[in-house]
Amino acid sequence: MRILILDDQPGLAGMLASSLWASGHTAIGFTQPAEVLKVIQEMDVLVTDYHMPEMTGLEVARRAYAQGWRGALLLMSGNPGQIQEPLEHPLLRLALVKPFAPSELVEAISLATGETPSTPA
Repeated sequence: MRILILDDQPGLAGMLASSLWASGHTAIGFTQPAEVLKVIQEMDVLVTDYHMPEMTGLEVARRAYAQGWRGALLLMSGNPGQIQEPLEHPLLRLALVKPFAPSELVEAISLATGETPSTPA
């Protein structure tokens, strides 16, 4: 499973990507939506923060969808009450409220993709 993490907090994006690697996934963290849109076609899952300075995570997903990406989308937010639009997207599988444990993300991805969680060796 190739997973892309997008969060404007570099430490969080990197930590989540590392946790996913430890669980047997291929994951990479990004902080810039424009960089994500350059590589999204190669990815199976996008886990993105909703609240970011340049554009919302939902807008990133809309642009990726317009480019033909058809993976699974998971949105995360530390302030879900501040989201001013309906969380609707054809690829949206789950919304996560931060903070959450890395194991919860692994479980959410498995649920969203129908994949059985792997156990690291």
